[in-house]
Amino acid sequence: MADRPQVEVEALDVVARGADGREFPIVRDVAFRIAQGEVLALIGESGSGKTTIALSLMGYARSGCRISGGRIRVGETDLLSLPPSGLRDLRGRRVAYVAQSAAAAFNPARSIMAQVTEVARIHGTDNPAEAEAKARKLFRELALPDPDNIGDR
Repeated sequence: MADRPQVEVEALDVVARGADGREFPIVRDVAFRIAQGEVLALIGESGSGKTTIALSLMGYARSGCRISGGRIRVGETDLLSLPPSGLRDLRGRRVAYVAQSAAAAFNPARSIMAQVTEVARIHGTDNPAEAEAKARKLFRELALPDPDNIGDR
């Protein structure tokens, strides 16, 4: 269906386990749809669940947490029905998470190029030369200084 949303979240609930072993809700009844070409911004104060919601779009919950209810669909795929192997195939190829903070997103011990092309290397979507060419094109589109060499930093 051309008009079907690319991402659909319905009645998403995520719970965390407290020190006493009891679960308590940290995300309740979240719902949204994202059509092809749209961008969704999750805005809220620290601790409001933005990252928890974003990570759930990869079928992931942090340690001590779990997705306890709802439905998450990416394209035609129902994420919450996928086995671990299906989630591994989805992550990085169809859904990815990039932290808002550059300090959390990049490792200063590795080159920019190695990190930008990491998904292609892990998932085998491009050979190294193709991945680096795409990265340089991206660096040019972003108007980064010295796009042919910035990846070496």
